[in-house]
Amino acid sequence: MFRIAICDDESTVCGQIEDIILKVSNEIREKIEVEVFYSGEELCEYMLNQSNFDLIFLDIELKLLNGVEVGIKIREEMKNNTVQIVYISGKQGYAMDLFEIRPMNFLVKPLNEEKITQVMKKFIELSIRDNQFFEFNIGKIFYKIPLKDILYFESERKKIRVITKSDSKEYYGKLSDVQAAIESSEFLDIHKSYLVNCFHVVEYQYDSIKLANGDSLPISQNNRKVIREKLLNIKRGKR
Repeated sequence: MFRIAICDDESTVCGQIEDIILKVSNEIREKIEVEVFYSGEELCEYMLNQSNFDLIFLDIELKLLNGVEVGIKIREEMKNNTVQIVYISGKQGYAMDLFEIRPMNFLVKPLNEEKITQVMKKFIELSIRDNQFFEFNIGKIFYKIPLKDILYFESERKKIRVITKSDSKEYYGKLSDVQAAIESSEFLDIHKSYLVNCFHVVEYQYDSIKLANGDSLPISQNNRKVIREKLLNIKRGKR
């Protein structure tokens, strides 16, 4: 079962999204529980005191606590880096301003059924992918780490360093073999020494990126244009 929140101060928008979610639920035969909120304060209070969600459709132009502020509270104050956030707005141009919150997608009003359905299907795909693991050996010890917990891979002197939210581990290997093994468009080849999980990128500059753990990594000159385009497409939901 998936738990989804809709937060928008327009009841018609909430009703439209909820109807499409339930339609998708029937099509995929997967139970989806939906909660509706009409303010950012209400959503934050619920998440602090009661429960978490798998996905949130979040309006940016909320009246008091706006959607960007809600996203920052979720990521920084609640330390919740797992819930997927889809922003809704009547304006364009927010994509690169929301890196710190790492949204899954950005939808511009007026909404349409096709785009919401696409977002839902992408969310289901990512949820399935969240159950994927990266496997490797250090000596006789076998490790199996969820891909979603890996911030980046680093290659140095024939060793691969796997950097996760909590620690790092090293084993002998090649970055090209890692890339072939994970087969994930969410991992970006920014440099011959680094393979980065885009969902943990919190800051982007033309020649470097910053990860959720504070690490800053260089983007090689040959990759800069390609990485910028990939990051923009990812934030627009065009993976």
